[in-house]
Amino acid sequence: MLPCKTTVIKVREDGGLSDEEISKIAAAAKGCKIIAFPTDTVYGLGSTGLIKAASRRIYQIKQRSMMKPLPVLVHSQAAALRWVEMTPHGETLAKKFWPGGLTLVLKPTQEGRLLTFPEYQTLAIRVPSHPLLLKLIEASGVPWVSTSANISDSPSLLDGLSVTKQFEGLVDFIIDGGAAGGVESTIVDVSHPEARVMREGALSNDAIQEALRAAV
Repeated sequence: MLPCKTTVIKVREDGGLSDEEISKIAAAAKGCKIIAFPTDTVYGLGSTGLIKAASRRIYQIKQRSMMKPLPVLVHSQAAALRWVEMTPHGETLAKKFWPGGLTLVLKPTQEGRLLTFPEYQTLAIRVPSHPLLLKLIEASGVPWVSTSANISDSPSLLDGLSVTKQFEGLVDFIIDGGAAGGVESTIVDVSHPEARVMREGALSNDAIQEALRAAV
């Protein structure tokens, strides 16, 4: 994998970026460039979900198995409906926990199949609770395929300095937003009538089950 020139952009004290920086990063993500960024959980790597070359490059950078599909980030629950077939359990959990540390696994819509490879039958999707990241995704006009910013089987990275040390020369942009939330999202498969917690993270299994019971 050839090295690339990395632009490191530090987030302002108020947690934002200039309009020019937002436009620049959003255009880069839409144009297949790889962005490292802070989230409400851990730092992530991401790019447009509509160009398979971006996904392949993320797999290479992260040294991630192609057997593990990449989750998708969108800026709102309404935006998610374009890409996934929402179920009653999914709607309940999305209303309760989005934006936030919850990734839902659902069946893709016909258009949503553009965001994954043919062998995958479901799509993992999340609306993060991070104002700057939501603004970047919305400004790009595309959903972002994303994964935690770390080499596979290594601990997730939780601050901009660590991400810069690990990925400078490998990604196109690094957004240094200081410390991230620190806990990966909880993944819940709601593609079937019975909801199943696949990974417990920012949200506990108890919190998920309580929300589902309350909706009955």
